[in-house]
Amino acid sequence: MNTQYLQFKDLIKEVDIRNTSGSISDLWGVSIDKKFIRSVANIIGTDLTKYKVVKQNQFVCSLMQVSRDEKIPIDRWNGEAEIIVSPAYKVFEVKDDNIVLPEYLNLWFRRSEFDREASYYGVGGVRGSLEWEDFCEMALPVPLLAEQQEIVDAYNDIERRIALKRKINDNLAA
Repeated sequence: MNTQYLQFKDLIKEVDIRNTSGSISDLWGVSIDKKFIRSVANIIGTDLTKYKVVKQNQFVCSLMQVSRDEKIPIDRWNGEAEIIVSPAYKVFEVKDDNIVLPEYLNLWFRRSEFDREASYYGVGGVRGSLEWEDFCEMALPVPLLAEQQEIVDAYNDIERRIALKRKINDNLAA
């Protein structure tokens, strides 16, 4: 395995595109379970032009309360349609997918070791927020692209098998 450790700052770039036209009203957030959730907030009368636009393969995370929750709410948007998120979220994308695959990076973010390290650095203010600069200093092992793809494929195979087993169990229970 030919692996090098790279800091996030070498792999990602922050994206800050605002919904200036107000044309997007599909508001989402990210849960502590690292999944996108549709917002249930009442947005009637809310100025959505200040909200951030998220495109496919971009990541959204909340760096607030990281050390308190001991997790970073973070996920990669996989939908085709653009959505908006609160301006309080950080939105970023992979700089070069010839170095790191967005899917591989997303798997790294799901690891408990990542959350532990993040909560260690998350000391900002009374809420235990993680500063963007500190997040960018964190590092991860980056194997060759072929190895990254093998890891992603193996994970996806396991997820498909789990989903199939759940369906079988549900059918048996019914």
